[in-house]
Amino acid sequence: MTEGAVDSLLREKGPNCERGYTCLKDFRQTTNTKQSDSYCSGYAGASNESAARIIVKVAQSCGINPQVLITTLQKEQGLVTHPAPSESRYTIAMGQGCPDTAACDTRYYGFQNQVYGAARQFKIYAEGRYFTWYAPGRTWNILYNPDRACGSSPVYVSNTATAALYYYTPYQPNAAALRAGYGEGDGCSSYGNRNFYQYFTDWFGSTVYKVDGAIADHWRANGGAGGWIGEPTASAREWNIGGSRGTSQRFEGADLYAPPGLSVRSTIGGTRDEYRLVGEVASGLRWPTGPVSAVRGGWYQDFQGGRIYVRPSDGAGFAVAEPINAVYEGAGNIDGMLGWPASRAYRFSDGARQDFAGGSIFQGPTTTMALNAAMTNAFMSAGGPDLLGWPTRIETIAGRTVIHSTRGMVVLGGASPIAVRGAIRDAFLAAGGLSGSLGFPSANERSEGEGALQVFAGGTLYNSQAGSFVVAKLSDALQRAGGVAALGFPTGGEAGSGSSLSQDFRNGTLTSGQRGSFLVRGAIGNEYRAMGNAASYLGAAVGDERAIGDGVVQQFEGGSIYCSPSATVAVPNAIAPHYEAAGGYSGRLGRPLARAELTDSGWTQRFQGGEISAARSGNDGGVIVGATLNTYRIAGGIAVLGVARGGEVESAAGWSQSFQRGIVFVPRAGAASAVANQEFSAYNGVDGAKTLGFAVAPAAMSDGVVQQPFQLGRTYRVGSSAVATRGYIHTYYQQLGGVRSALGAPRSNEYATAGGHRQDFSSGSILVSGTGAFVIRGALGAEYMRRGGESGALGWPLGNETASPGRWQQRFQNGTLVLFSDGTYRVE
Repeated sequence: MTEGAVDSLLREKGPNCERGYTCLKDFRQTTNTKQSDSYCSGYAGASNESAARIIVKVAQSCGINPQVLITTLQKEQGLVTHPAPSESRYTIAMGQGCPDTAACDTRYYGFQNQVYGAARQFKIYAEGRYFTWYAPGRTWNILYNPDRACGSSPVYVSNTATAALYYYTPYQPNAAALRAGYGEGDGCSSYGNRNFYQYFTDWFGSTVYKVDGAIADHWRANGGAGGWIGEPTASAREWNIGGSRGTSQRFEGADLYAPPGLSVRSTIGGTRDEYRLVGEVASGLRWPTGPVSAVRGGWYQDFQGGRIYVRPSDGAGFAVAEPINAVYEGAGNIDGMLGWPASRAYRFSDGARQDFAGGSIFQGPTTTMALNAAMTNAFMSAGGPDLLGWPTRIETIAGRTVIHSTRGMVVLGGASPIAVRGAIRDAFLAAGGLSGSLGFPSANERSEGEGALQVFAGGTLYNSQAGSFVVAKLSDALQRAGGVAALGFPTGGEAGSGSSLSQDFRNGTLTSGQRGSFLVRGAIGNEYRAMGNAASYLGAAVGDERAIGDGVVQQFEGGSIYCSPSATVAVPNAIAPHYEAAGGYSGRLGRPLARAELTDSGWTQRFQGGEISAARSGNDGGVIVGATLNTYRIAGGIAVLGVARGGEVESAAGWSQSFQRGIVFVPRAGAASAVANQEFSAYNGVDGAKTLGFAVAPAAMSDGVVQQPFQLGRTYRVGSSAVATRGYIHTYYQQLGGVRSALGAPRSNEYATAGGHRQDFSSGSILVSGTGAFVIRGALGAEYMRRGGESGALGWPLGNETASPGRWQQRFQNGTLVLFSDGTYRVE
């Protein structure tokens, strides 16, 4: 209505005004400016504004039909038609701020304040945020009178406007008030909403809803207003769902829906109530696709996105939408384990839940799962989705039902359900879960001390800031040690195998072996853990830590750990006998300085006073000290020489020590050296201990050959092999000039032949017999060898080769072999 239309109406309905009074048609007021908010866009105050202007400006600011404001002015104070309105009627013109049970609020006094406040209040009602007890789409019990003894009756509140009227005036007319028209009824009558209806329809006409299109065809085919569908109660509404448009309209007996491309469908009774409540087409159900179908005393109706079931016990309807509907159908719907719905789906944690007579369906972000009543109770008592996440599957193992969820599991079948969840559940799954060594849980998780624990058939899982760890094989040992109250929670898993086990706890490492259970702490405990606990060669402890000298020691199955001011170091059993034989901690070797190293050859370990090397078995081994140790290390240590085969041996010549693949010599006079590699093979090949004596210098390259000198001989290495010269042949060879002589380097060791000895060289041989030592070489030597050499007809040489003009000759036992310049040979 325009300002002019309102002014005309006020003059029409209140034409007569008594002298001395100002009627509404003539009322004027200087108005105040009001700030905008989320309900009204404010009001620009002005001087000398008429009632009609105030009404229209307020209507436009707050979005309220001016007809509603005019009707309210009449039903509250009769201001539209009153011929002699008092000033007080303008003060509380709309009844705004004037409850039935208290004095009026002076903040709302004055005509402008009353109209603006009432319009704004209607918008607050319509918001449905603070006022919900007459929410539209439902049936409410509404009083007849402020006196509650007058009673109430159910009223279906169809829309927001009706709800707002009941919030503004929360009473309905009783039968006496309705019979009285505009007059008075009885002592329990109230008139506000009755009068509003009557004034509105008398002044502005009846509310008439248009019915057309497919809905009209369906409505008329079913008897129209006189049929079971009845009169329309609202205008048609258009829906745009995913770009597809359809319409719906409400009637007294049903709501009709015309989906795009489908025939008209209706909702009635409990189905209609529920469909309206969940949002109709805008809900997950979308459009209805079928008629109501009776089933087992109740009924259901299909929709594009699910069903609405109306249960027989009380006629209550419940929507079951996808994806819950698919799971419900898969479980047999009302004929399955879940039976009739008991609620609609509701927001639950970060998903949704819907309850049924026989259980619930849980809809999580990724899975939707049905649980029967017993499972639902167990799952919820264990913490539900908040603690366990959402159910993902159900399995039966060893006669027990297990509900798996995204963050846990619940085991049924015992005296009470048991949950496994959180960090303990993660560790449980890492240990193999129900099929692993832990097996089924025996009790629910409980807090204790610095964390939480849960007992399983095969052990206990402990969780603290250090992590989650299983105590299984060491459970008894832990209890004997005072449990976690004494040791604290575990900080690592069990280590070791068989009967040799260990596990780290906050206050130390617990070990268990054939000798019992012992605790490893402090610096020794740190080293033990760094080495791998019982999984290392040390195994389990066999006793408690004890003092030794200026330190402490603790013995283990595979060795001992010594803690000294110098270092904390483990000594393996293979090295221990040699260490003890040398006086141990207080002996010549003193404290161990570094961890023992295990190589292909065996063990080696450094001490303050030397080094020990030993075979893996411990049979071979020895202490290496002093110059021998320095030489041993320079030569490549255990990697080259292997482990010691005993201790150092002193002789007149000096000191020597044998190793798996070499010998170290420290002569009293001369440089210390090691005999190793091919030199060691050559040394052994000639029984060097007897024939060569002490090495007097290291092996070194000389004249293109690697040579190592000994007291009684020398080794020579050309390529990948070495040989030795010794005894008289060695002396004679050196007199000739050694490798610089015409013979070159030896290519074999000396060997016995035909009653004498012989050694071959790259360019000849030296033969030694009773006749002396002589050289065979060159062309004469080659001819001598072709004739059988020392075993041939010529026998042993009696001298070296000589030359004269035109010939070369060498004397042998049975003749002289002559080579002439023409290349012919003759024996003389």
